[in-house]
Amino acid sequence: MLLLQLVSFVQAGDEQNHGTASAGDTNQYFFYRALPYGTQANYNPMNVIINGGYGILQIRDYTDEYDRKIFTYPYGAWGRNVWETLRHPMHTISEFGWWRFISTEVLPLTIRERGNQWVPNYFLHTIGGGMHFRATEEWFRYHGFKAPRIWSIGTMVAYHALSEIIENRGNEELVVDHLADLLIFDPLGMLLFSNDKVCRFFSEKLNLAEWSMQPVINMKNGNLENMGQFYVAKYPLTKERNWHLMTHFGLHGMFGLTHRWIDGQALSIAGGFLVEELIRVAEEDTGRVLTAVLTWRAGVFYDRNNSLLASLMVATAPEYRLRLNVYPGVFRIGPFSPGFFISGSKEWVFGMTLRYTPLGAGWGE
Repeated sequence: MLLLQLVSFVQAGDEQNHGTASAGDTNQYFFYRALPYGTQANYNPMNVIINGGYGILQIRDYTDEYDRKIFTYPYGAWGRNVWETLRHPMHTISEFGWWRFISTEVLPLTIRERGNQWVPNYFLHTIGGGMHFRATEEWFRYHGFKAPRIWSIGTMVAYHALSEIIENRGNEELVVDHLADLLIFDPLGMLLFSNDKVCRFFSEKLNLAEWSMQPVINMKNGNLENMGQFYVAKYPLTKERNWHLMTHFGLHGMFGLTHRWIDGQALSIAGGFLVEELIRVAEEDTGRVLTAVLTWRAGVFYDRNNSLLASLMVATAPEYRLRLNVYPGVFRIGPFSPGFFISGSKEWVFGMTLRYTPLGAGWGE
């Protein structure tokens, strides 16, 4: 078992930091614990912005004339396009239809394709975005920034705005999904996760954590590779907390089981659905509504103290037939402990990242 062998390279002395980050800091840390390995070692505000802002590029619909060459995007024109609908939200929603907006984007009334646009709003924007807001605040606090909540709010604004700009990418049709995201669910997540009781529930009861990718720039063609924001939650099934029901979600939703050993190492196996493409819902009403076309994905995950060390995922989508990520803290090259990834099927992309760097370097087709 490759993943089982990888974990043996992790330094044995690293322990989980449950409470405060230092003796002089009386604040509790729920989601950022400054662990020197795994996804916790990679966590920083720029990583949040890149993985979250460009995560939609995992879907093949977004490989148009610009592909994933993020340094060539017309951000100004795309941003103005989103702003035009944002600055007149009442008019935009009225034209789209108030009940249609509420019943598809806001209230969880159906899981059918004509009305399930609320699903990512609740799970990714409210829970995921809210957790990122609190984790980023904790990151700024741990690293000595004054007014860490203000810094975190600024990071979230940049992350969520970039995400909507890339998702909309110049579309001039009437759309309302970014109104729901930016005006309702993103602020709701920040508000909820400002509360310690909410954070304690998700952190301690559900073991919610960020298990995102390791983005790199492909030096061969200039594309952004291996980006994506993902989360894990684990619900204990036994009193000893050695078995958990787990879910890994982002642009896929997988469910499975986790076995945790006494030293904090854990192995998870999961399977479920991956968003392969977004298609337009067949409607005669005004405005564009997209729904997801799903395919299969399965994965094996190895973590320590809920910080992901390595993952191996397979899918039926040709672009992501296999994806292996090994995070910092597993291998060491002199004073450095880089992360690695490989993904593809017939064509392959390799990459390497370093701790706290926003982008690594890759090579491939």
